[in-house]
This record gives sequence, structure tokens and C-alpha cells, in this order.
Amino acid sequence: MTKRLFSLRAKKISFKRYPVTFLLLSIIFFLLALYFLDQFLMAPKLLLICCIILAAGSLGKLDIFIKDWFVFLSFLYLFDSLRGTIYILTCKFSLPVYTIYVIKLEKLLFGNIPSVTLQNILLKGTNYNDFTWIEKFCTLLHGTHFVAFLLIALAVWIHKPHDFSKYKTSFYSLTSVGIAGYFIIPTVPPWMASLILNIIPATVNFPVMIYNTIIPDISGGFDTNPIAAMPSLHAAFPFLCGLILFRFYRWKASPFFLYTFLIFFTIVYSANHYVVDIIAGVILAYFCYLLTFNVKWGFLKSRTKRNLPSKQSQSNIFKKHKHLIIGISMLIIGISIGSGNKRQFRNNAQSYDFTAIPRYVDFFNSKEDYTQNYYVQIYLGKYYLARGRIEKALLHFKNALSVSKTDAEKTEAQNRLEQCYSLKGKKNME
Repeated sequence: MTKRLFSLRAKKISFKRYPVTFLLLSIIFFLLALYFLDQFLMAPKLLLICCIILAAGSLGKLDIFIKDWFVFLSFLYLFDSLRGTIYILTCKFSLPVYTIYVIKLEKLLFGNIPSVTLQNILLKGTNYNDFTWIEKFCTLLHGTHFVAFLLIALAVWIHKPHDFSKYKTSFYSLTSVGIAGYFIIPTVPPWMASLILNIIPATVNFPVMIYNTIIPDISGGFDTNPIAAMPSLHAAFPFLCGLILFRFYRWKASPFFLYTFLIFFTIVYSANHYVVDIIAGVILAYFCYLLTFNVKWGFLKSRTKRNLPSKQSQSNIFKKHKHLIIGISMLIIGISIGSGNKRQFRNNAQSYDFTAIPRYVDFFNSKEDYTQNYYVQIYLGKYYLARGRIEKALLHFKNALSVSKTDAEKTEAQNRLEQCYSLKGKKNME
């Protein structure tokens, strides 16, 4: 079967001889094409899965693809759907969301916030027309996160077939721990810390602005959990790919680490992650790599042994088609969860407004700072107002008015107070 599947090994094509270089050149060509066409597209994940299936079918390897890929892709789709579910649960059950601990660590390590420093140096403005090729190129790099690791998976599947199970297992463990982190310690990224609470100086999440300028509301398709910052899987995915490629190709894989570094730079510069998030993602990726590739596991058998079923197993429908059954089941669950999430976000938008709903718990070190911050008081007023606790909301809006410094702040606080009084009057009439 190995000979049948990998008969291309005998052919000395460039992809087989230099897979890393070939894939990197493909990514670069893709990025340049989009840049010169001024297009910023995010391919739907289901469409991407369909393209891979069609590619496998065109090569006459659809049966092998189902055994090796279908469960893996279905798992990734399910994971992506669960990101949104975690945000819904966090909002619905008013679970704590953290802001300060990463800022403290960032200042402890660097003395400042690298995202703020980079934007002060490089960012020329806050509007789309002010963005330079740097911001647009970083936006394209940001988008490659969703396809780069699949291209590396394809290279491993073709060039190192016996290690493909380990590749998949490393990503199973990485994504599972990552999504657990999103649930256990939901953490806001820099742009939210500056936008909502003004805890750090102003930052701009320019990838979302660029995407939404070219294709309005496109970011809603992939930003289903704005508080999924710790650990940074945006950093962990390419770093894990780099480790695996280095294991197989040594110095030939070094260009991919340049791509990984550019991803690190992008997510810090765009204020999507703190450096601390990246460090956590790198540590997690390295741990998953060691656990998968340096420890012998019984279930990580080579394809040759795995794909030689006995006559008894051939008579068992589940064993014979387990990859197809498990994959379809996971895909159905993922699509169902994703559809449910979209209905929740669409029909109950106010219940998941990140400027009002998540319960941020660690604003400042002292109560004085906590009560004297206009943005915190406005947030808390909106938080309690969304839950129908008008008296609590009134208290915080009054505090906001008393500490407001600009006409815009005073106007916002007064409008919020009038809203509360109106709602209170209606409630008393009822």
C-alpha cells in the first residue's frame, strides 16, 4: 500500500526534493498575488476541506485520504466551533475574564507593552487609508495561520507518511490544551485592554479593520472568541510545524522559522497578542512536540501495520469504516455547534457584546484606581444594565460622570443615566 500511495517517491520532482522551500514559495506567491490584487480573503473552512478532498480524489487517493485526513480535518472544524461555544458559556454564566496578569508579566519582562511600542513606532494612522504595505502584509500573514499548518501536514503526509500519525497527534494535544486554556483562563488581548478599559495606551487591531474595509464583516467568520488569547495558538501552530520540519529536514527547514518569526511580529504588532501569550504558546507547542515525537505510544503505529486489517475486522462495518464514521460524526457535531453559535450571536447580539458582557475581574491593584477610572465605570454600568440590574448600573454611571474629563465622556455618561432612569420608570410602571 505504501508503494501504491507513494509511487511519486521515485520521481525527482522539486516538491519531493525540497518540500519546505516549495511550500514557502507557494505561500509567498499567494501573499504577493493577493497584495497586488488588493484582495484579502478568508476561505471558509468547509470550502478548504472540500478542496483538499477534491485534490485527493483527483490523485486517485480518496480512500487513503479518508483514513488519514478526514478525522483530522473534522476535529479541527469541531475545535473551531468550540471556540465560539466557550465565549458563549463565559458570557452566559458570567465567568471571570482576566486582563491585568498578562500586563504585569509584560511590564516585568520588557518594562512596557511591546504592542504599544511597535504601533507608536510603525503605525502611521488609525484609518484604512493610513495603513501602509507593512500593515497589509501583516494582515495577509495573519490570515495564513488558517492554512499554513495544513500545507505542512500535506508535505508530511506525502514525504514522511509513517510520521503523519504523530503529526496529527501533536496537533490534537496542542488544540485540546489550547481550548482548555481559553475556558480556564480567558484573557483579553492588548487591543481590548486599550479599547474597553483604557488600561494600556491606545492600540489598533488593524487586521480586522483591513478585512472589514475590503469585505465588510468578514472577521465575524473567524473571530468567534475575542478573549481566546492565552495561550496563543497563532504562535503555537507555526512553531510546532517548525519543530517537526526541523526534525525531518534540519537546516533546510530554517526558512520556515523566518515565517514563524514574522507571525510572532504580526500578532504583537497588530495588538492581537501579548508576548507572554506567545511564550505560553511556544512552550505548549514544544511540550506537545516532545510528548508526541520523543515518547513511544502504542496507538501511533505506522501506516503499513495500521492499514492491513484482518478478515475478522473486515467483516466489522465500524472497524472497516471507522475513520469515515468518526469523521462524519465530528463534522456534523462541529457544524451543528457552529450553526448554533451563529444563531446565538445573531439573535442575541447584546448578550455577547464584549464591551459589556464578559465579567472582567482584575482591572487594577487598588480600589481607588478601580473607582476613578471612567472606562471601568462605564463598562460596569453596561454590564449590570445588560443583566437588568438598573440600580447597580446607575451607581456606576454616576461614578463615571463624576470622573469624566472630556465633553464626550460626560455626554456618554449622561446618556447612559437617562437610559437607566427611563428603564427604571418603565419597570416601576409595570
